[in-house]
Amino acid sequence: MLRLGADSDTVAVYQPIKPQDLVVSKEVTEENRHGQGSDKLAWFWRINNAEDSQKNIWMNECKFHFYRVNWLKAKARYNRWSEELKLVQHEMFWTISWFRTQEERWRVRADESIKNGNRAYAERQASMWAEFQLRASRI
Repeated sequence: MLRLGADSDTVAVYQPIKPQDLVVSKEVTEENRHGQGSDKLAWFWRINNAEDSQKNIWMNECKFHFYRVNWLKAKARYNRWSEELKLVQHEMFWTISWFRTQEERWRVRADESIKNGNRAYAERQASMWAEFQLRASRI
């Protein structure tokens, strides 16, 4: 810009373009990456040239769409994670129910056992499943 003879006001507006300004959004390839809330437009997308009102309107429209798209992506991520949370909670409920069912089955086997060794084994299995159920309930 300086070699082209730009004045100091123009040079103040246009900054050097750094590699981080040219980074492609990783929203598609790394959908669940951390730090998406800090994504922002590079400086050259935020320039408002007061002399050119047409460009100003166009830039404002671009910024509006950029932030709108980012908001929609954030909302979609929130919805996906909310759904995932519900699924995990249901899976945990089903797991605890399965542990309870196994405990009940082994208690019935223990009650029906004739030999002491079989009864002891069934009681041990029942207590193991009860412990699994207790630990899973604490999570």
